[in-house]
Amino acid sequence: MIEKFGKVFDYSTIDRDVTWRAETAASRATDSKRMAQKTVAIACPACSKNDAAPVNSIYDFHYVRCASCDLVYLRETPQIEELKSIYVEESEEIEKSPGDDLMNTDAFDNRVEMICTPKVEFVLEHVTKHAPSWTDIGCGVGDMVQAASGRGCNAIGYDIDQREIEHGQAHGSNVECLDVTQANAKKVLADSDIVSLISVIEHVPNCAEVVQTVVSNAPRDASFVFEVPRFNSLSTLVNMNFPNSISRHMLPPNHVMLFTDLAFDNLLKSVGLKRRATWYYGADINEMIGNMLLNSAASNIDISALKDVLNDLQFIVDRAKFCDEMLVVCERV
Repeated sequence: MIEKFGKVFDYSTIDRDVTWRAETAASRATDSKRMAQKTVAIACPACSKNDAAPVNSIYDFHYVRCASCDLVYLRETPQIEELKSIYVEESEEIEKSPGDDLMNTDAFDNRVEMICTPKVEFVLEHVTKHAPSWTDIGCGVGDMVQAASGRGCNAIGYDIDQREIEHGQAHGSNVECLDVTQANAKKVLADSDIVSLISVIEHVPNCAEVVQTVVSNAPRDASFVFEVPRFNSLSTLVNMNFPNSISRHMLPPNHVMLFTDLAFDNLLKSVGLKRRATWYYGADINEMIGNMLLNSAASNIDISALKDVLNDLQFIVDRAKFCDEMLVVCERV
């Protein structure tokens, strides 16, 4: 299995400073604590077992670790329709949805160039077809679709958030508002050479069912691409030590789960997939420094000298596989 480490990133291209971190953490805490008041207990989303040990509690939600498959997941979650309201804003009570930053803070073209295009290039290095047909499920604003199109793919994306879809369409991305389900997956995926779920499956309490639906309805020779948050990471430790200022990563109920490598491989095995190539990267150093600054704002410490070495520091974390994300290209067993 091929492995790659480190992803160069220019943090000046996104406007996520200490003020953003404080405001986002406050909004997410409010949303989380409200949603934690009405939840249902669930079995492990990957293996359906009910044998798990406590890990940590954040914003009145409780993460546990499955003794059977090693997945870290929320012991209780809101009902699925309540979870969907985070992304489609059906509830006016939601203070901040994940799509808000994609539409209001991050520049679309910067995301395409800096974040998505390197991922697309990595995927294309590890698939055999030239100019493949690419379907991105849970595409958000369609930045990944735009990047794939820019590299010669016949790309289309689907998402349930109408606002994000309209934002992507306004920027020329080939995206549609659609909830991909067992009922329509065969038609949606019929001609797909590549099917991607980028930062998607960690948001749903039925992740194994979602992945199985995709795999069973895609062409036999299709490749599958997943980006997931990693539990064994520096960002996880940071979140555990700064539990009142979490704005990303170990963030309930947005992230119903986080994956260890073992948990992810167990999930792949259960649906008849295996890894072809994995890219380990993350934003752990930025997460650590950002939380430290937020919790010592009065000190006025100048960290400008660190800006030029953030990628170097992050690469050390990535190389040790202690980073908070991985991008995995998969094939059928």
